[in-house]
Formats: sequence, structure tokens, C-alpha cells
Amino acid sequence: MDKNMIAPCGLNCAICSEALRKDSPCVGCRNDGYKSEYCTNLCKIVKCEIRKTLPDGFCNKCPQYPCREIVEKECWYANAYPMIESLIGNLSFIRENGIEKFLQREMDRWTCSHCGSVISVHDGICCGCGKKYGNYPYNYPSKYH
Repeated sequence: MDKNMIAPCGLNCAICSEALRKDSPCVGCRNDGYKSEYCTNLCKIVKCEIRKTLPDGFCNKCPQYPCREIVEKECWYANAYPMIESLIGNLSFIRENGIEKFLQREMDRWTCSHCGSVISVHDGICCGCGKKYGNYPYNYPSKYH
């Protein structure tokens, strides 16, 4: 896991289905290179001028945190996909434990227990072997089930 793949909102771009594509994968909103249509043109958080002035670029340092965009995205990721991901929870963990511990937690959470590849947050399927996750209690993959 790469800290440049942790979005300003707290999402881990490395577990996004767009980043896991074999052809033209999205490089995440903090990196230069190909980005998905959503990350390039639709995400209001990436385009936020206030966020660009924050020391580490994470939204939880903003005086308007949590803004409407964060709350809407939090609700979406908690309800729309088979794997639960929490922007607010991630940012809180980073603030309390640091980015390195967060990256280790993410590696543990999103690594397939069968083949060691990455599990997509969007469909709960390992990009390496196709193992399906997401029907387990608390929606945690790997060592958490």
C-alpha cells in the first residue's frame, strides 16, 4: 500500500475497481497519470480549494470538516457496496495512529487470504483469483473472518 493512494477524503484509492483494472488503471487522486472520470471531473473533494491549503491534504484538518461531500460519500461507501469502507473512520485512524499504521491495517484488511492480491471495495472480489468477499460478518476480508 502506498500513502499517495490514500485520498484526501480518507478513501484508499488502491482498493478501487478503477485502480485494479489491468488496462489503464487509475493512479489515484494524489498522483499524476491516468485518473478515472469520477476522480478527474466529478469528485468535489479533489477539486476543493480549501483542502489544497491544508498541511497534509487530508480533509479532517479542514475547518468545515465534515462537509456535505464527506458525509454523502461516507453514507455511500457504508451502504452501496458489499465491503464497508469509512472515510471518517479512516481519517480518525490516521490522525490517532499515523499513516504507516493505517497502511499496515489497510494491507491486512484488503489482501486476499487465498492468493495475496487486492480485494476491490466496490464488488468485494479479489482482483487476482476472483474470490468473493463481503458476505462475512462486518464485511472484513483476510484475517478478520
